[in-house]
Amino acid sequence: MQRRPEKEEPVGGLSARVLLQLGGGVLLLIAIVALAGGFFDTSPVTTPPAATPPATTPPITKAPAAQTPPPKPPEQFVPDPADVERAVQVELDPPAYEFGFLRPEEVRTRTVQLTNRDTTPVRLKGTWRGCSCTTLDVRPVTLQPGDSIAVPATLTAGMTPTSKDSSVKLEIVGRPPIKLPTKGEIIRGVRARPRDISTYRSRDGDSYTSTGRIMVDAPEGPPFRVLSVNGEPRQTEPSLMHAITWDVSDYDGTTGLNAEGQPVPPFWLVETDHPETPVLEIPVRHRSIRITPRGDRPWFYVEQRANVGGIKRGGSGTFTLPVKWAGGKKSSSFRGVQSTRSESDLFKAVLVGLEDKGKETAVSIRITPAPSTSGAFQGQVILEGDGFEAPIQVIGHAERASVP
Repeated sequence: MQRRPEKEEPVGGLSARVLLQLGGGVLLLIAIVALAGGFFDTSPVTTPPAATPPATTPPITKAPAAQTPPPKPPEQFVPDPADVERAVQVELDPPAYEFGFLRPEEVRTRTVQLTNRDTTPVRLKGTWRGCSCTTLDVRPVTLQPGDSIAVPATLTAGMTPTSKDSSVKLEIVGRPPIKLPTKGEIIRGVRARPRDISTYRSRDGDSYTSTGRIMVDAPEGPPFRVLSVNGEPRQTEPSLMHAITWDVSDYDGTTGLNAEGQPVPPFWLVETDHPETPVLEIPVRHRSIRITPRGDRPWFYVEQRANVGGIKRGGSGTFTLPVKWAGGKKSSSFRGVQSTRSESDLFKAVLVGLEDKGKETAVSIRITPAPSTSGAFQGQVILEGDGFEAPIQVIGHAERASVP
């Protein structure tokens, strides 16, 4: 009897044949991976570098417009109330403004280095005008102890020779002002020492003196000769200094009149051959010579005389007088100077120009000597305007036909 084959029993729900087939497939897969070297390779995997793209030119972009920085807040400075009367300790280099010798109406600037030697900060105020002729160019700034700043000062010389041995004040916040010394002298080439003829030796005017001597010199040269004194010829050799004798004994000490009723001259005139000083005027201080008070006149001037210098024969000379306004401002109801006239037969005076300059008016006056006038001369010019009059003394030199 033929035997029947045994029946296969399933394992875990799969037949033994199926399991053998799955196992063989897994072994085959492992062998393939091993042969490729990827299953048992423990070296790190590296990624090949990416290809570099070709270089390109970046697009040109317009720079943003520059912006104005915001303004800085004002510097805060609070002075110590305890220092309100304590002087600031400063050092000046040089110790004064040295302007030297200036000519009339010259403008000159000098600078000093100011160093704060105080133990506390100091605050300088802005541009400051000292007298009517000197201006300090200072910016508002706080100086810490040890700090320095350059302080320029500009001097505008007036028309009249004078000395500038004084000082200007620099304003300080919360402290007394700093005094800055100034040194200088306005001359016309030749100067007088002393600067004027004083007929009274005491303040009370009781000691009258009718004669004296004055030295005239040219501190910057060149040597010069004195040609005449008050029209009287002199013969001198060239020198840097000469002695001049003055004598007013012919004039009364009180009235100032001589026997002919003529007043004492307001200036002693010295004629020279110095190229800058054909005539030097020396003021005479006498009890009878007084400055005319301004009164209600709305305009005035500080200068009391004008020297027009040398004038060629048949020619003219011009000077410009700064005329100021009372209160510092011209009122619409006033016109100012409108005409001029000469009180002397030696020359004519004509108003030739008016120029408003804020707080003052520049009045230009032309002086023409008479044909008979020769050498040094002096006389009075009257300025007229708004129903008022005011005098000014004029000095000049008319070219001579021949030098004495």
